[in-house]
Amino acid sequence: MKTKKLIVQVNRLLVERSKKALEIAKKEILQEKRESKEINDAFRYYAKAWNDVVHPGLISIACEAVGGKADDTTSIQVALLLLTAGFDVHDDIIDESKTKYGKPTVFAKFGKDITLLVGDAFLMKALVLLHKLEKQFSTEKMDAIWNTINSLFFELGDAEALEASLKGNINVSPEKCYRILKMKASTAEAHMRIGAIIGGGEQDIVDLIGNYGRTLGILIGIREDFIDIFEPEELQNRIKNECLPLPILYAFKNPQTKKIILNYLSKREISDKDAERIVDTIFEEKSVKMLRNKIERLVEEASDSISSIPNKMLASQMKILIKGVIEDL
Repeated sequence: MKTKKLIVQVNRLLVERSKKALEIAKKEILQEKRESKEINDAFRYYAKAWNDVVHPGLISIACEAVGGKADDTTSIQVALLLLTAGFDVHDDIIDESKTKYGKPTVFAKFGKDITLLVGDAFLMKALVLLHKLEKQFSTEKMDAIWNTINSLFFELGDAEALEASLKGNINVSPEKCYRILKMKASTAEAHMRIGAIIGGGEQDIVDLIGNYGRTLGILIGIREDFIDIFEPEELQNRIKNECLPLPILYAFKNPQTKKIILNYLSKREISDKDAERIVDTIFEEKSVKMLRNKIERLVEEASDSISSIPNKMLASQMKILIKGVIEDL
C-alpha cells in the first residue's frame, strides 16, 4: 500500500475515533439554551462547522498505544473538545480572525462580546465535565490529568500572550516565533499525555508519547503557517494581528528578499497572484530550505522514538500520521 493511501487510512481512523465524542460535545453545548438568541445562534453556528477530529483522535490513539481501551477515553475527549473550543474562539478575538478554513468565524459573524461569552460557556462546560470524571478514574490518574492540563494549557496561554506582544512586528526573529509555535504545541502534547495516562502507561512511555505529541503539534503549526501564505485574506490578517508566517520570517534573513516580500505585504489588498509570487520567492530562499530540512529531521526523530511503543500497529499508524502532516510541504 502506498504511503499516500496509508495517510488517508490514518485520517479516516482519526475521524472514526473522534466521531462519537464530537457528537456528544455538540449536544452538550447545544442543550444549554440561553435567553439570548444571539448566543444560541452562535452556539449552533460553531457546532455546525465544528470538526476537530485531531485532538480527540490523539487521545484515543495514545490510550490504545500503551495497551488501554479506546472506549475509555470518550468522556475525556468530550471535556477536552469543549476546553480547546473555548481557547479557539477566544483566540479568534485576540487575533481578530474573520475567516478560518475558508469560513467566517464566530467573531466575524457575531462580534467580540458574543464570541467572548461563547468561549466562556465552552470553558465552563469543560470544567464541569472534567470534575465529573473524578468518579470514572482513579485519584492517581485524575491528579496526573489535572497536572497535565494545568501545566500545558497554561503554557498555551503564555504562548498567546507572547504572540500578542509581537503584533505588527515584522522584524521579530524566526527563532522567537518558532519558540512560540513550539509552546502552542503543548495542546497536542497534553492530549497525547492524557490518553497515555488513561491507558495506564508507565511514566517513561507517557513521556515518550507526550514528546511525540509536542513534535506533531509543532509540525501542524508549521504546516498551517505554510498554508496561510497561500491565503491572501488570512495573510493580511496576520500582518496586522499575529506573527507573520514562519517561512516568511526565515526568508527575511535575506535583506533583498525581505524588501521584495514587503512590497507585496504593504499593498492595501493582497491578490492571489501576489500570494503566488510571495510563495515562489520564499521557496527559493536557502533559509526556508533549511527550515524544510529541519521539519524532515523532526519527523524522523519522532518516528524513531515511538518504535518502543507496545502496540506496534498503533506505532506504525503514528509514524504515518506524522509523515502525513508534512506531505506536500
